[in-house]
Amino acid sequence: MESTCNPLYIKFLNYLRPVLAGLFLLFTLFLSNVFGFDYKPNISDIKIIGLSKTKPYIIKREIHHPINFAIDSSVADLDRNRIFNLGLFDEVNWSLVPLENDNAILQFSLIESVHRLPPVILPVYDEEKGWSLRGVFLINNFQGKNRNIELNGSIGGQKKIQFMYYDPWIFGNHVSLFMYIEKSSYEHLFLGRSVQTNTIRVDLGKWYGEKIKLRFSPITSNRSFTNDIDTLRYNYFIPEIKLEYDSRDIYWNPKKGIRLINKFVPMIGQNKFIIWDQSYSIYLPLFDSTHDITLAINTTLKKKWGYKADVWLSYFGNSYNIRGWDLPDVNKKSLISESYRFGHEYIFSTIEIRKLIVPKHHSRLGLLNGLSIVGFFDGGFITNDWPKIKDEKLMGGAGVGIRIPIPMLESIRIDLGWGLRERKFKRKPVIHIAIQQKF
Repeated sequence: MESTCNPLYIKFLNYLRPVLAGLFLLFTLFLSNVFGFDYKPNISDIKIIGLSKTKPYIIKREIHHPINFAIDSSVADLDRNRIFNLGLFDEVNWSLVPLENDNAILQFSLIESVHRLPPVILPVYDEEKGWSLRGVFLINNFQGKNRNIELNGSIGGQKKIQFMYYDPWIFGNHVSLFMYIEKSSYEHLFLGRSVQTNTIRVDLGKWYGEKIKLRFSPITSNRSFTNDIDTLRYNYFIPEIKLEYDSRDIYWNPKKGIRLINKFVPMIGQNKFIIWDQSYSIYLPLFDSTHDITLAINTTLKKKWGYKADVWLSYFGNSYNIRGWDLPDVNKKSLISESYRFGHEYIFSTIEIRKLIVPKHHSRLGLLNGLSIVGFFDGGFITNDWPKIKDEKLMGGAGVGIRIPIPMLESIRIDLGWGLRERKFKRKPVIHIAIQQKF
């Protein structure tokens, strides 16, 4: 018996086949997400969507997941973090686009940050120098190649003109160049002298693997410190060397990882000295990822050999060391009345508990919501001579703060702290405002 197929029936089957295949793939993803079914398709291709300014190769060189291998979510997560750490995007996500035959496309979805700031004049605040009126012309991601150019100048608390250029891949695989030229003047915070500086700096950096970076920075620096009596002048050549180990997941607000920094700063000139800066940080997630709570711990040390003068003194009581203290003041003669705050060498530690309270998302303006709150404790010792540091009393501070993510600046940090000395907290809190995380 001869049979024939209805043409309409064949047409219906041809229409239904891709629909059924799509439903099957959707059902597979449903099982994976809801019932924990281990969906590990073969990655047949990698796609990047959301680029308008950035060159595709800038992203592709950060993607290490192989093609024609099963999906490895840990590798895809590391790729996402590397792309986000470029500082070019407000948001980076990866997803799987299922195909037939157990294949899938690994797709990275990106939202670019604001890449160009037209010439603007804005009031800016520096904790030590006060308010200034600053003009800025900034090109982030110049030519779509992750190069940054900035020209800025200011009047007011700080008179400054500065040019900066940065290229993270100028000589090949992760060989970076950063350079700037700066001329500035301002009033010293506690010495009663006017400071003028002229600086030319070039940084050459090289990543060794994923976590180790070596940087060499030849610097020429001319500084003068002037009061009614005399002018102190210092001219130095500074061949700075910095060695860093960095396993943080996200640079601007890490949830886990370690960062170890050792920096050697030889000040070569008539009154030469050597500085050894050290910083050791660890970031640990508390509870599980759904709570978005991170324990962050840092210890920072500074040692100095050679020439020591008041113009090179460090002090405790600002946004970057011990919070909760008013800044030293030349009118209050802080250098005499609070001599325990000053020294050439120090060690201090910070403990922070950071909690994300507003889930991060993006708007049409490319602005991030991702407000975090922080509880902190700072404590340390400062002295003129390291062997005597054991005789110093603890200077500390504790308080709370907020972190507000801002494109190009990473975040604004606002802290409210109470100073601690001889086991007593100060009654009056102090507000500290700065850019980026403390560490």
